[in-house]
Amino acid sequence: MSTTTRRSPVTKDQATSPIADAMRAFWERDMLSFAIPAHGGGRGPTPEFTRWAGMEAARFDLPMSHGVDTRKRDWGVQSTAQELFAEAVGAKQCMFSTNGSTLNAHVAIMAVAGPGETLVMARNGHKSSFAGLVLSGARPVYVDPAYDERLELAHTVPPEALEEALAAHPEARAALVFTPSYYGTTADVRALADACHRRDIPLVTDDAWGLDHSFAGHPNLPEGAISQGADLAIGSAHKTLTALSQTSVLSVTSDRIDTERLQLCFELEESTSASSLLLSSIDGARAQAVREGRQLLDRAVRAAELARQRLAEAVPELEVVDPRSLVGQPGVADADPTHLLIEVHSVGLTGFQADDWLRDHRSIDVELADHRRIVPLFTFAHGEEEVERLVAALRDLVDERGEPGAEPDVGPLPSRRDLRTEQAMLPRDAFFGPVTKVKPSEAPGRISAELVTPYPPGIPAVAPGEVLNEAIVDYLEEHVAAGGFLEGAADQALDSFRVVA
Repeated sequence: MSTTTRRSPVTKDQATSPIADAMRAFWERDMLSFAIPAHGGGRGPTPEFTRWAGMEAARFDLPMSHGVDTRKRDWGVQSTAQELFAEAVGAKQCMFSTNGSTLNAHVAIMAVAGPGETLVMARNGHKSSFAGLVLSGARPVYVDPAYDERLELAHTVPPEALEEALAAHPEARAALVFTPSYYGTTADVRALADACHRRDIPLVTDDAWGLDHSFAGHPNLPEGAISQGADLAIGSAHKTLTALSQTSVLSVTSDRIDTERLQLCFELEESTSASSLLLSSIDGARAQAVREGRQLLDRAVRAAELARQRLAEAVPELEVVDPRSLVGQPGVADADPTHLLIEVHSVGLTGFQADDWLRDHRSIDVELADHRRIVPLFTFAHGEEEVERLVAALRDLVDERGEPGAEPDVGPLPSRRDLRTEQAMLPRDAFFGPVTKVKPSEAPGRISAELVTPYPPGIPAVAPGEVLNEAIVDYLEEHVAAGGFLEGAADQALDSFRVVA
């Protein structure tokens, strides 16, 4: 055994954090680095960012292959951490992303579908998945999620809808769905996986909002996608675990995924200077979830339940929709109670107006705002004090800005049927082909070269390669006028549309 191997600081045990252990060992060995990053762990002139992030942030922003591990990764620092994560969630293999679930969505799509190959994909995807279509050159067959007409929001894809799409497209190489939804409702992943596996193709799940579900089961939370049969799962480590922002995990669970191709696709996308600080936070989040995950999840669930109770008592003018009350509806197999759907339209406000007021006047922000509600996300970071502050702020909002019984000044959403349109070109061809810009009045009938995604209903109104129609253009203009934000539009003001020339 080489000296390098004998000196390895790594222990493969769920109680350890291999990356953090190796980073501490770097300083214990009194390592002197003549490699990147330039700040050298805080040696010499003090880096400016330490004024707000502290010197420890510099000390542990270390080069992975020049001290944390060897040049050839002999110690297996990151690989051991990834193996421990896979063991913890019941996967065969895990890969860590320091560019969020965006990178993992790109990689997942490129790994299962290449240029011209068919991917059956739920239409309520994050824009990163549509970017993955552009990068891969795959041909999408979109499947609509179930749409809740009363609440005007999208849930997840019902199994029968996926089954129908797969039957109509036997050439499909894989299917991709998104669960939980932004609003906390989850799909029947087991049934979706069965539909794919009967055809021997993989099911990919973007469960960015549900990575915590893949650890030890909690009676008040849905079952994780991995244990229900997903073949490739994307989970954001910063959304529900204790990792730093921009961290994500890609988990492989079956031989239906070509892991060699997956690794090569990952190497196309990942940084060659991945942050050891971010990587260590994923590793630490796993160790903490294994050690005290049940307590952390208990705290999040209790905070959400307390908020529902206190809002019913103190702010009865606002309806608080418990996602669990939606279970059994199409596209809702289960639901995460930590997503509170607080309807503000009943007091004449849009979610955008409520969000702006809470931020500007009570220094409170929420995860999601749409045309009729706000959705605060409760995590282990919230306790009774934070709940009471939110409740008091919403009481003040209603008293100072609300008009019970009034309707917000925003038009009804168009029907889902009006917003569905023809896929005339591959997303890749439309995005990279010759383009021009046209006025909104000239856009209907033209092929979009951009992805424009408003909330609500959380479904892209138009994707590259689709034909714009009047309903889509009108809807987007009304959304901007109401104070909504558009993801993916080249012109956020919608004074022009980017279309195929």
